[in-house]
Amino acid sequence: MQSELVLQVVVNGILLGGFYALVTLGLNLIFGVMDVTNFAHGDLIMLAAYFSYWAAELLGMDPITFIPVNAALMFLVGLAFYRAALKPVLKAPAYNQIALTFGFSIFLQSLALILWTSDMRQIEVPYASSVLQLGPVSVGLGKLIAFLIAFGFTLGFLVFLSRTKLGGAMRSVSQDPMAASLMGIDVDRIYLLTSGIASLLAGVAGSLVTLNLYINPFIGGELTLKAFGVVILGGMGSYLGMIVASMVLGLAEAFVGAFVPQGGSLAPGIAFAVIVAVLALRPKGLFGR
Repeated sequence: MQSELVLQVVVNGILLGGFYALVTLGLNLIFGVMDVTNFAHGDLIMLAAYFSYWAAELLGMDPITFIPVNAALMFLVGLAFYRAALKPVLKAPAYNQIALTFGFSIFLQSLALILWTSDMRQIEVPYASSVLQLGPVSVGLGKLIAFLIAFGFTLGFLVFLSRTKLGGAMRSVSQDPMAASLMGIDVDRIYLLTSGIASLLAGVAGSLVTLNLYINPFIGGELTLKAFGVVILGGMGSYLGMIVASMVLGLAEAFVGAFVPQGGSLAPGIAFAVIVAVLALRPKGLFGR
């Protein structure tokens, strides 16, 4: 019985970790290419979650089928965010960049409060509460779908980054923008597309959030905090480290939630305690250089 429970917790942790990897991907991309820590990334996910919610409420669209539309909308938001806010501070001191993205985060939360109040909202889809029995393990269909989509987009993005011309240009800019410019790469265009793609990934994550979580204007802050913890634990800019750290965070939360009294409330705090403990041994993260 105990081994079946442990297996169930491991599966739950992996499903959660897969979602965290997608949540973190856009934050890691912006930092890796533009050297900017975007504290508003979680709030972009919150905004996308509301887009998905209202598409379901007003148009009857399923969150999964809405993903392409949501991704396109958020891509445009990312382009506008770069032109209006990120570009002017790219060469500014780091604290100016932090102030800007943190201020944009507060702006998005306030805007959501004004437009949609602080009410908790959730989309009711029939398959989200269905459970699949896979041997000794029970898997919620909503969580499984969210994991598979998150895994697919994460893997697809890594293939795009390593195998395409645009991905190669983004990697070149991330290593040395000046050298990339001398090679004929339009660095400003790469920055623009990086912001758009990071926001697109937030759009996909936002649709998945509505499958399993209640949404409110402040959900983005928690997601940003977890994504930031994952990026630091994995090593800033490392995609392999990001995936490993996402799994560590997901498994830590799942095990604490299952085996520690009142673990559901303690899980987020204990998970970050694990991150602090690892960073005490490896200050640059698991895969940081």
